[in-house]
Order: sequence, then structure tokens, then C-alpha cells
Amino acid sequence: MHSSSILIIGALILFSIYRRVRRTIGWQALNPKNMVFRVGILSVLGLVFLAEGALHPISLISDLVGVLLGAVLAFYGAGMTRFEQREKRWYYRPNTWIGSIVTAIFLIRFIYRFSGILSLGNANGLQGGQNAGMQNLSNTVGNSWTAGLMLIMFAYYVIYYIILIRKQKQLAYSGEKLSN
Repeated sequence: MHSSSILIIGALILFSIYRRVRRTIGWQALNPKNMVFRVGILSVLGLVFLAEGALHPISLISDLVGVLLGAVLAFYGAGMTRFEQREKRWYYRPNTWIGSIVTAIFLIRFIYRFSGILSLGNANGLQGGQNAGMQNLSNTVGNSWTAGLMLIMFAYYVIYYIILIRKQKQLAYSGEKLSN
């Protein structure tokens, strides 16, 4: 890989981490269209992880535990979320602690996987064989608990955004009743 490619990939990774952290701190505009799009994308990705985990019983267990933990965090986080109307638009402030926990889980998993990929590159250099590299790759990718950690994040955001969309509809309806 060229150094410019590495810099671009690194910049994109840092930007996505910044955006994730930014979404967990402070007031956010309540935009149901964006949330529906995110629910769709994360649902598809989550189903891919679940389908892959269904092939291995231990992975399936860690995946289901991840979905359950994500759901619990989403319901708790949604209960702690505050709403405010400004200039006829709704905003929400997620619970910083819950969002930070989900972000930390994502970052820990990312760092773990990245270090596995780096060690894979070192192992390829030391062992030299393509079969050894493929075996290390399957060990890095196939670690059952890492998919479970990822599914915590997927389940959290899917359920959390669905709850926020429903809450926005309730807030819009109650606002119409008050103004009539």
C-alpha cells in the first residue's frame, strides 16, 4: 500500500470516530429521515453478522448476547434522552454515558481487529506462506466475541433510533393537539 492510501484511510477512520463521538455529546437535531436510513443500513449489516454467526453455535450465542445487551442499552438510553423544541424543530440530547459506553465498545473492537490485521501482516512476513497468512486471517476475522461486540452497537442504534422516531411522532402529535 502506498503511504498516501494509508493516510486517506487513516483520515477517514479518524473522521468516522469523530462523528460517532460527536453524536453522543450535546444536542442533536431530530431528523427521522436520516434515522430511518441508518436503521436500514445497520439492520442489513447486523443481519449479515447474525447470518455469519449462525454457522457456528458459539458465535451465535455471542451474537445473541450482543443483540440483547444492545437492546437493553438502547431502551435505557432512550429513557434517559432529553427532548427540546427550538424554532419549531425537535432536538434530542442522548445520555452521554450510554453513548460513551457504546462508542468505547466500538473503539475497543476496532483497535483489537486492527492489531490483529497488523499482526497478520507481520506473520506473513515471518512465515512467508500464503496458507499461514490465510489461517491467521480466519483466526482474526472469526473470533466469535468480536462479532458480538459489533452487534451491541448495531442493536443499540437500530432500537434507539426506532424509539426516537416514535417519540418524535408522539411529540409532533402532542404539539398539534396543543396548538388546536
